[in-house]
Amino acid sequence: MSVTLLSPAWLALLVIVPLLWVFPRRADDRKHAAIRSAVVALLALALARPVSTADQSPDHHVVLLDLSRSADEADRRDAVTVARGIADRIDDDAVSTLMVLGEESIAGDGFDALAPMSSSAGGSSLSSALLAAAARIPEGAAGAVTVISDGLATDRRWSEAVTALCQRGIPVHGVQLRGAAGNPRPVALRFEEPIRAGHVTRAWVTVAGLAGPTQLTLSGSGKELARATAAPGASGLAVVAMPFEPSEPGFLPVEVTLSAEADTIPEDNRLQRTIAVQDPLRVLYMGHRMSEGGPRLGELVGKGFEFVEGPQDGDMAEGGLGGFDAVVLDDRPASTVPATTQRALVRAARDRGLGVLVSGGGLSFGAGGWNQSALADSLPVEFVHKEEKKDPSTALAIIIDTSGSMGGNRIRLAKEVTRLAIRRLLPHDKIGIVEFYGTKRWAAPLQSAANAIDIQRALNRLDAGGGTVLLPAIEEAYYGLKNAQTRYKHVLVLTDAGVETGPYESLLRRMSRDGICVSSVLVGPGRHSEFLVQMADWGGGRYYNASNRFSLPEIMLKQPSTSRLPSYRPGTHGVEPQFGSGWWGDVDPGTTPPVAGYVESKARDGAEVILRTERDKQPILASWRPGLGRVTAMLTEPTGLGTEPWRDWEGFGPMMARVLARTAGDQRMPFRFQVARHDHRVTITATRRVRREVSPVARLLGAGNAETPLTFRRRAPHVFTASWTADPDQELRVVCGTDAGALDGSHRVVAEARADVAAETQVSPAGGLDLRGVAAATGGAINDLTEARAWTPAVAGGTSPISITPLWPWCLLLALLAYLSDITWRRWPRGRSTGA
Repeated sequence: MSVTLLSPAWLALLVIVPLLWVFPRRADDRKHAAIRSAVVALLALALARPVSTADQSPDHHVVLLDLSRSADEADRRDAVTVARGIADRIDDDAVSTLMVLGEESIAGDGFDALAPMSSSAGGSSLSSALLAAAARIPEGAAGAVTVISDGLATDRRWSEAVTALCQRGIPVHGVQLRGAAGNPRPVALRFEEPIRAGHVTRAWVTVAGLAGPTQLTLSGSGKELARATAAPGASGLAVVAMPFEPSEPGFLPVEVTLSAEADTIPEDNRLQRTIAVQDPLRVLYMGHRMSEGGPRLGELVGKGFEFVEGPQDGDMAEGGLGGFDAVVLDDRPASTVPATTQRALVRAARDRGLGVLVSGGGLSFGAGGWNQSALADSLPVEFVHKEEKKDPSTALAIIIDTSGSMGGNRIRLAKEVTRLAIRRLLPHDKIGIVEFYGTKRWAAPLQSAANAIDIQRALNRLDAGGGTVLLPAIEEAYYGLKNAQTRYKHVLVLTDAGVETGPYESLLRRMSRDGICVSSVLVGPGRHSEFLVQMADWGGGRYYNASNRFSLPEIMLKQPSTSRLPSYRPGTHGVEPQFGSGWWGDVDPGTTPPVAGYVESKARDGAEVILRTERDKQPILASWRPGLGRVTAMLTEPTGLGTEPWRDWEGFGPMMARVLARTAGDQRMPFRFQVARHDHRVTITATRRVRREVSPVARLLGAGNAETPLTFRRRAPHVFTASWTADPDQELRVVCGTDAGALDGSHRVVAEARADVAAETQVSPAGGLDLRGVAAATGGAINDLTEARAWTPAVAGGTSPISITPLWPWCLLLALLAYLSDITWRRWPRGRSTGA
């Protein structure tokens, strides 16, 4: 007990008390001053409002005893003993309550109160039990909650109760029980989204309580969909993938069944759920070279795709692409796809999420001109076009005038011009030297230009002397070049123009017609020679002038050129896969056969290379996202010669289906729909993911296929919601779409009944109540059954566990009595007092 002043400032009035002793009405009346001082002091104390406080609230202990069937049977028996031991060890002044979860009934020996919480299904709603336990501890009182459980709660709504206990400072202690032994059971069933008709998807089944291999069966529509074996992990848990392929769109009830020997609770071996199966993907096929390419590709990838043939001229407006999930350009040159269509594809892939698969071989990617197309920047690869420099072979016959008029400097100039011409030749060229000096002869017979030393020696031996007879020398060169096997044939005449007349024109024109070009060079002083100009004109060549050693001409014998090498690489090329099951699904990528040809390319930065050649690391299959949609390039023909080795590969069809499905994605529907349930309230949220101004619509399917329209309201610029009330035990099926109609397709969703509630023995350990975490959050302790046998839970919390007694009325009463005494003292007769 303690005394507290609620308004201590009033004690300042006590300063008056000393004055009553200094200035009394009668200075010698000390008793009167004492009485008045007492009155003032009691009034000041009463105004300060003194109260007395005392701790009178007892501690409250609540023990939650989980005796549901999910816990081990032996642990349940020991848990009863532990609970009664706790009741014996807590203080006698404390209030204790036992709350029992489960079907078993026990006596609450040692507890002040017993509160059974078993449900008709025998479930253990720890969430409801924690809320009830918090209510058993009065507001402001100190207490503790002890949970003796395996933590396998049938729902996950305990956050409210745990938060309330944390705020009140009340600890939650835990005594961990083991789960039931010998009870293998499926505890969770989830699916790979989206689930689409004709596409392989996976059901992921979580199995708990495994002691050995156990068989699982997934069935739906009266037939078996998949079968698998679950092997136990380190904690007795296993997650098993069960691939299956739904055949029809709609709502499909499925059931997973477990069969195991020596199962202690066989009735919990089934899990049921209804899944929403979406429509097949719509694909616009635009082929060119491959006959029946669309039907062949459709047969290869299976019935999960609805193929629609595009126009032969390739002219597609952007509006015409709206009803498709993907577009396939198969072995089609860029010149056959109008630029307007290409730009529409780019916009649809970037802004609307359209998937684009471009495939082809040598006549498409190689020579099809895609590297300069409007679609090129959106492709995940850059095309490599290697160039080859061509220097065609040439046969050159040089006719040098060695007559007397060429003496001195002229012959030296002729030799220099000849040397310059020879330097322009390559080893695959041929050269010969004819001299004329009244007669003609081969100074160096026609031979390979690689024999440079022999040709130089022959050239050095030439000297001026004799007459000038040119026509026989030209004829000799003509006959020598006529049978030469080279691309070009050239005759070069070097003379000072002092030659005889003759039938040059007819000879030179005949040589030109036979592909032999004749050029002339005027050697020595002089700027022009009409005869040599005419010779070059008749022979289809050029006229040059070599007046001195500083003006030697560059003789043009041939024109080197460059050409693009074919970018298609035929032959057998081994391949190596990249990435995992996201692109390959259930196909073993290590079994991929070689390709019989592909187009050389280079992957862009940021592109995913799914398949490449082993030797050169060239991409065969690459993909990336240039916007909302995905663009994939296949550098070979999916139904042509390039994939001929894949025809007998059993993974070819599934792999192509997976690639096409990943490329198409799930973007045609402009909205992402999500459904949530809270008790009787159901809400569907539609989030717009494209720029188009469309609104969501939905229909609730009832009994007998009755449809109830749902109304969406805009909650944010791109968020819409539709809410209504429904029985929590009723499964709901909804078909969603847009106000654009069938253009955007439809999307099905299922709202499960009591989706967040599990059967008592089918609670996933991963979703149970973490007793250790709750104890740490609230300041409690965690024990096992052995430690709890001698353990007493500690209490805490309590914001006002006291009783308050006001003392100021008594101060007022005493002040009144003192005041009355003062009056009585002052009115008491003095004489009587003196006489006495």
